[in-house]
Amino acid sequence: MSSLHDQLGGELDQARAEGLYRALRTVASAQGPRIQIDGREFLNFSSNDYLGLANDPILKRAASDAIEKYGVGAGASRLVCGNLLPYEELEKKLAGFKAKEAAIVFGSGYAANVGTITALVGEGDVVILDKLDHASIIDGAWQSGATVRVYPHKNLKKLEDLLQQDEAFRRKLIITETVFSMDGDLAPLAEIVALKEKYGAWLMIDEAHATGLYAKNRRGLAEAADVEDKIDVTLGTLSKALGCAGGFVVGSQTLIDFLRNRARSLIYSTALPPSVCAAAAAAVDFAMSEPGMNVATNCGVM
Repeated sequence: MSSLHDQLGGELDQARAEGLYRALRTVASAQGPRIQIDGREFLNFSSNDYLGLANDPILKRAASDAIEKYGVGAGASRLVCGNLLPYEELEKKLAGFKAKEAAIVFGSGYAANVGTITALVGEGDVVILDKLDHASIIDGAWQSGATVRVYPHKNLKKLEDLLQQDEAFRRKLIITETVFSMDGDLAPLAEIVALKEKYGAWLMIDEAHATGLYAKNRRGLAEAADVEDKIDVTLGTLSKALGCAGGFVVGSQTLIDFLRNRARSLIYSTALPPSVCAAAAAAVDFAMSEPGMNVATNCGVM
């Protein structure tokens, strides 16, 4: 058997030959419309910092104040002693912003998706995914142990066919992004809601690329489609339009209590730094403000 070095090196060589090799570029400046790479200035069209909050002075001040008061790290998992006050304040703001009973914050959007999906479904259940769902959704679905079905992108006829075929499962969970991260197109939410109700399924949506941008209150595409009260699980991130880091889920108090008890990526992870939570809370305030509405309007997504 060849060595680890030889086997992995061979796979990397193959990736290079296929143009699929990934390398990191060091950005030597703050996030913004212009960034510095290798001593050169570039216009930045690839960032998810949609509202320009990643380097906002109000968010930086909130983070710095929290560091002075709470220190740099949380010290432990939230269920041990890492649930510092900025977490509680952020979750209350997120629940209010999203017009839901409660919210729960995870260390990343990836952790939120994987932790939520694996908590909600398992063996004997089925998860139905759009083909272009984010990798964290796909990974969570496979890790859950549930049967995984995939329908062609936005193909409602195939989605209905899968729902009809899967009558024997205990739980049926449909998961879709609302604004798809790679193509930027929009999920047909109203139609998906109608199908989930017709066939008794649950619906989980990932509003990562819609939160802070879409609809009158900037809550996302579910608000724009007027179906918020019919969504079972809503996930978002703090790392896109809100300019910070972390992921969150909003929904009923029962859902949030359940995730607090069952989501392994929450239970067994050290909590986010309190400074990040404080900055994110300031970002939520901005998203709900009149200036936030004006910025989102100027971005052309309102």
